Amino acid sequence: RGCDKGRCLDRAAMIATRVLLLVLLALVSGASAFAPARAGMYTAGARSSAVSMKFSSVKTGVTVKVIAGDDKGKVGKVLSVDRSDTKKKTKTNFGPFVVVEGMNMITKHIKPRARGETGKRIQKEARIHISNVVAVVSDAAPIAASE
Repeated sequence: RGCDKGRCLDRAAMIATRVLLLVLLALVSGASAFAPARAGMYTAGARSSAVSMKFSSVKTGVTVKVIAGDDKGKVGKVLSVDRSDTKKKTKTNFGPFVVVEGMNMITKHIKPRARGETGKRIQKEARIHISNVVAVVSDAAPIAASE
């Protein structure tokens, strides 16, 4: 294998030759061998920083209005902001989240841990994607999301 009319190259030599040809081709074309193919190519870091900049007016303690979802139109105070752009369970890019007081309530079922203890159901706020809220100065005038 790898022999053609008496010219035999081992596998490492063939790989080294291909890499050298690719680097030479990149240098001749003027492109960097280590740069992305297109200048406008998005990376996960670039996207998340762009989303964070767009919604920088939404911070902990700010009053926001929910503009999408079951709680659309309701106003509440931001309890926490999660700037990470991944879902916890699936590890997929999804975007920054906020927790708003009294919005997106879920029921968490708690199993009994000790002998004689009974289970509980706790009502708590779940995360909302930051694009579904907008900061408000007063109840009547929402701030534009681009600020």
